[in-house]
Amino acid sequence: MHTERIHLPAMLLGGVGFYGDPFHQKGGWDSENEIGHAFERFSAFAAQHSERPYSSGREVLYELHIYGSETQSKGRFEVFIGEEVNTPILPIALCSKYLPAADYLKLTLFGDEISGDWWQALSTEILPSLRLKQSAPYIIQTYDHRFKGTDRIAESVIDAYIPVEEI
Repeated sequence: MHTERIHLPAMLLGGVGFYGDPFHQKGGWDSENEIGHAFERFSAFAAQHSERPYSSGREVLYELHIYGSETQSKGRFEVFIGEEVNTPILPIALCSKYLPAADYLKLTLFGDEISGDWWQALSTEILPSLRLKQSAPYIIQTYDHRFKGTDRIAESVIDAYIPVEEI
């Protein structure tokens, strides 16, 4: 795992979402869990709409985990899968998410680190060791040409972004 503190400009994303416990039927990194289903829904939409004038054209998929009051007690959170867009005016099948400019801890995860417990170690090990704390209740994961699929995690690389501030 490689870590780097960076600043990202504001981003507008368009995509699909799910709210609940995404692992209630299948565990993490299984294409049959609710995160996998959201990826399928967005990918099917993108395939059916190859011309998307609202798309930024970047070949990066974003996965947001947005945590709330039911996350700790019931395991429920929002999952959002989408792409960068240039307008909030989107087709009815999509919704948008605005992410403000912020400082982030960028984690580059390699192979089996991707499916490991890095996200559980964030608040207890990784962030404190860097004298940082999470500044907003979400995590961004990005998938580009380096991600080879859930069946080829060992060969893949992803970046995760955690909004942070100094302790």
